[in-house]
Amino acid sequence: LGMRNLFDKDVISKSVAKNEAPKEKSSVTFDAREIKYYGYMQRLKEKIEGIWHYPYEAAEKRLYGDLYVNFTIKKNGSLGNVELARTSGYKILDDAAMRALKEAEPFWPLPEDWKEDGITIKGHFIYNLYGTHVR
Repeated sequence: LGMRNLFDKDVISKSVAKNEAPKEKSSVTFDAREIKYYGYMQRLKEKIEGIWHYPYEAAEKRLYGDLYVNFTIKKNGSLGNVELARTSGYKILDDAAMRALKEAEPFWPLPEDWKEDGITIKGHFIYNLYGTHVR
């Protein structure tokens, strides 16, 4: 680049755009405390925990860990995208958590006063020697 282009608006904006972090979709967690989400998240958490089981083979081998799954619930309550965001380190544990989400479908439709077409949830699935729970 010549000195003339050093302070060119287009050159600067392209450079800044390259260095920006990608914008993350907004998401909520099962433990969301905002009044808008609280009741729905608690019911959702209970439903998933009621279906999700510690795989017998994993418990027998005393495997434990935690994983994060990002998933979307559409306005009508159907399950949208499901993505493993961070592994537990054990495929058997990851698969069981993701399978529980799919088996728990359909979920409740999103409340009418929510303007979103869907909601993305970042679920923290935890396996320990005492059982399982989500946060």
